[in-house]
Amino acid sequence: MEKIARRKFCGAAIVAFPLLRLHAQENEVPYDQSDLVLEALADEIVRITADGAGAGFKAEHFRRYAGIVRTFDAHLENKGTNRELNNRLDDEDLYKVDPASTARVTVEYWQKKGIHFNENEFAARLALDPTTYRETKRAIKKQGGVRAVHKAIADALERKAKEYETVAFKGGTAIRNGRIDVGKPGAFRQPEFVAAQYFPPWLSGAQMDCLCKAMVTEGVLLTIVCVVCPVCQAVCIPAAVLLAIEKLIESFGWCTPSSC
Repeated sequence: MEKIARRKFCGAAIVAFPLLRLHAQENEVPYDQSDLVLEALADEIVRITADGAGAGFKAEHFRRYAGIVRTFDAHLENKGTNRELNNRLDDEDLYKVDPASTARVTVEYWQKKGIHFNENEFAARLALDPTTYRETKRAIKKQGGVRAVHKAIADALERKAKEYETVAFKGGTAIRNGRIDVGKPGAFRQPEFVAAQYFPPWLSGAQMDCLCKAMVTEGVLLTIVCVVCPVCQAVCIPAAVLLAIEKLIESFGWCTPSSC
């Protein structure tokens, strides 16, 4: 009886939250939203970003970001989430996500931790057109699935770390009124970082732009597969972590997803 009551409660909570346009029976992926590992990764993102925003981003900051991505990947692999994402790469499921609501709860999640992202920019990034979404998922599948995306992100951050062994990168984020304010995407665009030799071929054109688009696409897909039970939270923490990393990369001027 207790289990039945719990399921009914969580089902009601799903209806109450506007994050996803999903029916309760579709929410079968076992993902614990109270996951302490993901919360620890989110807190580490805050610490790294606060330190870099104050004194400039150095090699150690980018390497720590890369470590977060590797841990994130290993954790999702252990949870079976990577497999679930890959299984859904052929699905026509974009209609299940409300970009505005997803952006709102994701931004609110990070605000509570001290990082401010622009909600309108988040929503705009998540509002993928069906053709772009479908093509990017196909590209992810062709490259070997979401683990290939995670590896490419970590590799990109490691390569960027080598550029800042002796000098700090300043820009992209700043501390204002006691909070970390993530800068406008593309404000510090650095085209040289998208040279083809840095990355495996994702799509034709600038690889970092397409890698960031793959991150946004995976963020949307994570939002779809996330389950609010057993704690019935509105925010999808795995998606929040990945989308935050993508927005930080954008703020550094390394990519513009719409250019892919």
